Amino acid sequence: MIDQVDVVVLAGNGGLGGFPHKALLPLGDKVMVDHVVTALKNCPEVRKIVLVGPREDLEKFYTPEGAGGGRFFFAEAGESLLDSFRSGVRTLEETGEFQWVLACTGDIPFLTTEALTDFFERCRSLEADFYYPVIPKEKAEEKFPGVRRTYARLQDGTFTGGNIFLIKRNALEHCLPIAQEVVSLRKKPVALARLVGIDIFWKYLLGKLKISDVEKRAYELLGCRGRAIITPYPEIGVDIDKESDLELANRLFSGNRRKEG
Repeated sequence: MIDQVDVVVLAGNGGLGGFPHKALLPLGDKVMVDHVVTALKNCPEVRKIVLVGPREDLEKFYTPEGAGGGRFFFAEAGESLLDSFRSGVRTLEETGEFQWVLACTGDIPFLTTEALTDFFERCRSLEADFYYPVIPKEKAEEKFPGVRRTYARLQDGTFTGGNIFLIKRNALEHCLPIAQEVVSLRKKPVALARLVGIDIFWKYLLGKLKISDVEKRAYELLGCRGRAIITPYPEIGVDIDKESDLELANRLFSGNRRKEG
């Protein structure tokens, strides 16, 4: 039962707009990562939140556990997002028992509690060891017209991936080594195709690949069952990676402030 989820927020990799850590960029009335944390901490399923990044800077915004009864913990960022996630998981392990962990990047400031609650509800309806959200292209373009995203054309539709990932604790040891291998081969398409399967590769090129095909191959590779969750909330996947993304976010948050005013 997915009723208690601990979260690793990746807030230390990547700079933008003159800031070494884009998650700490001012955006509206908060820093970027705080928009993410606000959505998380208001979600009834969320318990502990580990912030992975520059601790000295992050502690200016969050009270660590043990200092005033906060629910926040901190971990140092690694060389890559995957290394940073491992660092956050190690910190969670030091805090006690947990069953589910949500990986979440710190650069999705449009994330809402409503989107997270809907995602968890959809996950509960499907038995699996890990879950990954995918967003239909039409939903992303309807909510954020003009946003540039990478899309995959599948037989089920055209989708972009989300920036969160939910996994059972006991599936981590199976999944992380393969994830590391996939990341290491991301710029070697032939080797990557060999890993995921030539049949999968050709089905994708021909537009015949289905979500169920990917789920089946993931099980064969990992020995764990994964499910793609089609979500109508593009807020889960619109991240701030480029200057044009930052301009869009500033426009939208400025517009929200004017409406509130």
